[in-house]
Amino acid sequence: MTPNAGGSSTETVHLDVHPSVVFKLGADLITDALQALAELIKNCYDADATWANVEITTSSELAHAKGYEAACIKVSDNGIGMTRTDIERGWLTISNSMKREMKAQGLQTPKQRTPLGDKGLGRLGAQRLGDVLTIITRPKGEALEHELTIDWRLFEAQNSLKAVPLQLVTRSTTRSHGTELVITELQEPEQWRSTLAPGGGSSQLQKELTVLLSPYGSNRGMQVAFEIDVQAVDLYSLATQVRNAAELRYNLEYQDGRLLIDASVMLAYFEPGETGKEDDRAAYRTLLHEDGGAAFLEWLQVHKAAQLAQFSCHQADAPAFLSAHREVVLAEVPNVEVVYLTSDDSSDGVPVPADPGPFRGEVDYVTLGQDRSGVFDSRGEFRSFLKSLAGVRVYRDGFGIRMTEDWIGLRKGQTSGKSFYGLRPENTLGYIDISASGNAQLVETTDREGFAVTPYYRNFYELLQRWVQFTSQFQSTIRRAYNEYRAEHRAAQADIDVGATTEVLLQHIDERRTRTIRTARQQLSTLRDENAAIAKRHQRVRDEIDGDQATIFSATTSPIVIGDLADLQEADRRTSETVAEVESLVESLESEGAITDILRAQDDQLKEQLALTWETVSLGLTAEALSHEIAHIADGLKTRTAQLRRYVAQQQIADRRVASYLHHVESAVSGLKRQLAHLNPSLRYMRERRERFAVGVFCQEIAEYHKQRWNDGPISVVVESPRDFLVEINRGKFTQILDNLLLNSEYWLLQAYRVGAVKEPCITIQVQAPYVVVYDNGRGIDRAVEASLFEPFVSTKKRTEGRGIGLYVVTQLLGSEGASITLVPERNVSGNLYKFELDLGGIRVKA
Repeated sequence: MTPNAGGSSTETVHLDVHPSVVFKLGADLITDALQALAELIKNCYDADATWANVEITTSSELAHAKGYEAACIKVSDNGIGMTRTDIERGWLTISNSMKREMKAQGLQTPKQRTPLGDKGLGRLGAQRLGDVLTIITRPKGEALEHELTIDWRLFEAQNSLKAVPLQLVTRSTTRSHGTELVITELQEPEQWRSTLAPGGGSSQLQKELTVLLSPYGSNRGMQVAFEIDVQAVDLYSLATQVRNAAELRYNLEYQDGRLLIDASVMLAYFEPGETGKEDDRAAYRTLLHEDGGAAFLEWLQVHKAAQLAQFSCHQADAPAFLSAHREVVLAEVPNVEVVYLTSDDSSDGVPVPADPGPFRGEVDYVTLGQDRSGVFDSRGEFRSFLKSLAGVRVYRDGFGIRMTEDWIGLRKGQTSGKSFYGLRPENTLGYIDISASGNAQLVETTDREGFAVTPYYRNFYELLQRWVQFTSQFQSTIRRAYNEYRAEHRAAQADIDVGATTEVLLQHIDERRTRTIRTARQQLSTLRDENAAIAKRHQRVRDEIDGDQATIFSATTSPIVIGDLADLQEADRRTSETVAEVESLVESLESEGAITDILRAQDDQLKEQLALTWETVSLGLTAEALSHEIAHIADGLKTRTAQLRRYVAQQQIADRRVASYLHHVESAVSGLKRQLAHLNPSLRYMRERRERFAVGVFCQEIAEYHKQRWNDGPISVVVESPRDFLVEINRGKFTQILDNLLLNSEYWLLQAYRVGAVKEPCITIQVQAPYVVVYDNGRGIDRAVEASLFEPFVSTKKRTEGRGIGLYVVTQLLGSEGASITLVPERNVSGNLYKFELDLGGIRVKA
């Protein structure tokens, strides 16, 4: 203490830490006992161990039998061990991390491992397991063994960490290097016992462990063995055997801005499950199993060549049946997050996609109700194990990162209908493998319950969304192709054309009904004649009996006559019944003609309703875009009016006309927004009102409208009409057609402009009678969807930004007018198709 003038004094003080912080940090950062155990196993990995053994002994009797003093948890490894300095700087200095220093300097261990731990707090999780921790470690290259015991209970009665004495014992040893952590005075030994299943095995513990430790192989060169009360917990083999029996497998490999997706489909993927109908199982045996799918593959190559090309799909090597491939470029992902090359992240830098770093993954599809692995005693046991593994897990160097359930969003696109063929969370198991060295930008949250949301993580997530989108498109395509193949086979058996229209099918039913009635009438006539002949014979016998009973009923002839008479009576009865049945059948068939007439009328009505539906859908999309634009304008007007009102108040302008006008604008904006909020989605345009107008002039008007929408934005639009022509169509319908195309171009051009792929985005509309060609200078149509672009629900946009029905609506609107839309077979500098050609010959009129 130093005295100062005026009677004050100055002294040096130090910041200290109350021992309770040890318990608080351990409780807050380590969520449960398994997480604490995983943190200790990570230390084994960071110590360059090739194996780590975990033994849990829950009772004193078992502990004594194994040579331990009490129930304990023991984690041992053959790593490099810890020196005295390592113990002091590591275990004895809270939040000090030599591993963090290594990461910062880009250093690795002798086995080329980047340390997983970097916060210096994982060791505190040991208190969640038990009250007493003993560390026995032998550093590599030294014939020494250090032993340190920490009794966490001692900290509760002290006011300072330094007040708790810890004894470090050092002795000579000849044992090889490595570390043993022995935890006694267990907190909850019953929780470990409760996970043991009767008769061995531990499905609950397996489930919990797979969240933290990868069951898909060793942890980057370190094998983990787990034993609880002398029962081994299988971390690897069961998962491997289940995956080997999967019906569908995806391999993902991402590096240098490109994600490569490879799919392998087994023939069993098409096989109905155990609860499937017998007809479906019989069809599978006949159409696929008997010839190994050879005929189906040949059918695909003939009838679905474009779809096969879309997915780079071809015959696979055994045991797979088909393989497919897709490449995703990070820079082309919608709404890709960018970072800037300048050190200060200023907007003046060059934007580049935020690269999450290289990763790989394997994901399998397994039918929940069918165990093809053959390693489980019952279907219930198989289902239980599959549920324990279900989901797409993320592992960093083999150690799990706890993610929320279905974090990748498989359930978002799932429907309950039988026509949904995408991945389901409960049928999907697999992993994404990242590393500490290659994916340092993917930062885990402090509690290790997921990733911090950064541009790198968002791009990582969006890349996986491209894979999810691919799985949905690919699986739906091949399953629907099989359904079509099966339908074609059944149609061939029934001698009908599977592609026939409803009208043709109804005509076919009419013709078959007519033929059947004709045949039935002929058979009925024959039966009637036979019945009449039998009746005559019956009557003749009766007459003979009545005329000479004594002769007929002699001892030798009476049994024959009586039997013949009985036969005639029975034949007469059966014939009468048959005739009645045939007459009833003929009447039924004749009445079915009325049913086909009703079906034909309903089909015509349905076609008309469908055409109206697509018009309504298209108008709804336009109304949605329009309401968005109006809302944007109203918001801007509201903001500027509020600014002007503040200015008037600050300048003390007392003009009642200005105040009245401001009030009027505010009321108008409020009313407009209120009306927009209640916009009726069923607005209609006058379908019957058709107009004759010049296409080039009309396109110029549409272009001017969108120029005003974009205001001073980067997109320009050019209309070229060297050969203008007249059409006759509803203006609203044609507006919707062009709007769909221009809005699509706008979306993708802005995406490309954001990442610097296009400097001056431009849309071009060419009018050359009788065609209109629309294209832009973006990257063009993704090859993955060019073969199915005009089908419903096909899109490469994010799920929240595109429904995949805009272009399909365009085809329906054009088709209803006798016009059409196609992709011009011309590729841009990126190698993609990019021009849409409207053939308006069906609505063209002479001048």
